[in-house]
Amino acid sequence: GEAVEAGAQLRLSHKLTGLERQENDGVFNGWICQGKGDQFPITAKIVIDASGVAGVCSKLLELNPRPKVVAGMQYEVLDVPTDGYLDFYIWPKYAEKGYLWMIPKADGRANIGLVTENKKGAVKALDQFIENGEFKGLEMINPPWRKEGMKLRGFGGTIPISGPHEVTHTDGIMLIGDAAGFTSPLFEGGSHLALKSASFAAQTAAEAIAAGDLSAAKLAIYSTRWKTEFPPYEKILRGKTALYSLSDSDMSLMGKCFPEEMSSMGISGKAMVGIRLLVRRPSLYFKKIVPAMLAFGYSRAKYYGW
Repeated sequence: GEAVEAGAQLRLSHKLTGLERQENDGVFNGWICQGKGDQFPITAKIVIDASGVAGVCSKLLELNPRPKVVAGMQYEVLDVPTDGYLDFYIWPKYAEKGYLWMIPKADGRANIGLVTENKKGAVKALDQFIENGEFKGLEMINPPWRKEGMKLRGFGGTIPISGPHEVTHTDGIMLIGDAAGFTSPLFEGGSHLALKSASFAAQTAAEAIAAGDLSAAKLAIYSTRWKTEFPPYEKILRGKTALYSLSDSDMSLMGKCFPEEMSSMGISGKAMVGIRLLVRRPSLYFKKIVPAMLAFGYSRAKYYGW
């Protein structure tokens, strides 16, 4: 709404199917975008790809290989007892190398869902989690955007987990959000990363157009910006691997040693948590508990996680 008021054009039901490179005397000066929709072809100096996990520009221009993905799905549930906080469950029995959640909404509604590497078993696992726990018997409904009369089913999709793509910009192209592989390695959340990368891309596009230079070299500052800002993916990934090597008993002990509020933990507080864990269960040292704890720290909302 605000973008349209500021002069943007919103064109729904349009699908990009081709990009034709334009040059003037050998210098790149834009793209002709082809596709399905009555407004095509569309001429653009710069294309910012926000196509999600589909990664349309990467596919059309062969910029990056297809990413590895996990499945995420949820139900909308009524009259959910909640204290107003978002609940996380790291429970491999139901969510293999993933987690489950309860996200409270208005009027007693909540989204209850999971993300898991077991894509084929996601629906069955979520149904079992609800049936076997505190949410059993609660009424589930279709989301409001789904047509009335449709059979009840969950909603969601796939989430890229391969990490940031090697190529996130080229002549007149920038990839943002899921299209660039920007998701949190531990919890697979991506909203914060998508919004920040969009801001960086818009800033970079404005600078390039003002300078009359749409080349990859000019747009390279976009990659520099997100790499400087975003948390260290590889470090968090090592922590994720360590975390999922822990048993349910290890995870329960880890949870008991954390304070209720982690945002105020200083260096000494983090050190004390580590000491308590190792005193109670020295074997955790060999399971690389420290990288797992650091991954949790980097995955807080403050650092573009959940």
